[in-house]
Amino acid sequence: MVGLGAMPASAATVTPSCAADAVLGITSASYHFMWDGTTWFHDGPGGSVTGTVQAQRTISATISAGAEVSTDELVVAAKATVSSSVTKTLQTTLGHAYTHTIPAKDYGNLRYGGWGYSVSWTYEYRQSNCVIKILQKGTGQVPTVAQGWYYFNTTS
Repeated sequence: MVGLGAMPASAATVTPSCAADAVLGITSASYHFMWDGTTWFHDGPGGSVTGTVQAQRTISATISAGAEVSTDELVVAAKATVSSSVTKTLQTTLGHAYTHTIPAKDYGNLRYGGWGYSVSWTYEYRQSNCVIKILQKGTGQVPTVAQGWYYFNTTS
């Protein structure tokens, strides 16, 4: 006879049940400038620096490692986790000009590109017994639809 508060012997053998599934998740993200790799203006010392974009460039999402994870999957996961403005590729715009004043004795630098996220990701498999196995992990870069100039000073 089982008394009050006691558990039947069979309750201890119950195993939790989970649906087996592979999941790609974003574990961290930071917003940063993604230079187009070409458009860079440098001027000074002092005065001002002006940049004008006259050609289109493409900035694309990238992924490290990932034999089982595609760039498309990374973009979908980042879009759901970080920002709905995440995109696989971004075409920078023609004819965009910008001027910035340079402090005396410094040099001004302008770079053109887009804003996006550096992300860390994991690709996990949840087994039917609820144990999670990490299959892969890595990092990636995903642009958003935002684009423009990034200014910084240097001493030479």
